Amino acid sequence: FASLAMALNTIKAKGTKMSYSTLDDLKKKIDDGVLIKLTDTSNTGVINTLMVDRAIRDADAIINSLVSRVYKTPLNPVPNAIIAVSATLAICYLHRFRSVDSPVWNEAQKGALAFLNSLAKGEATLEGVVAEPAGSDNSTAEFTSADRKFSRDLLKGM
Repeated sequence: FASLAMALNTIKAKGTKMSYSTLDDLKKKIDDGVLIKLTDTSNTGVINTLMVDRAIRDADAIINSLVSRVYKTPLNPVPNAIIAVSATLAICYLHRFRSVDSPVWNEAQKGALAFLNSLAKGEATLEGVVAEPAGSDNSTAEFTSADRKFSRDLLKGM
């Protein structure tokens, strides 16, 4: 396991985007059979991992958009609370994709979004992550362009 952890840290260090949650994290929250029903649009009888990955990416995008007000994203290391929120939101998105109304997952989504909003407002914190909003490095953007080819003076009399 140590070599796997080192490999994952190497991948993260090289800038490869890692998801906050995985299929295994979703499986801890929901039965395989339900995941098959939510993702198997081709009636193959297996979990469509591409759909799961898309749902996780969508969940992570929401997390980053809210949490980036207080923390530099993507979060590294990833707190357990964010793994849980990512998995919860991904499952909710899979339900929505299949037009399955689930009061349990609707409430879970409300709770996850409420937690993320409390993080964004600074009312809650993430253990093990230093608050550092994106852009807090005081960097500035500079723009340069070629000289103007047309001016008001050049265009007069044309």
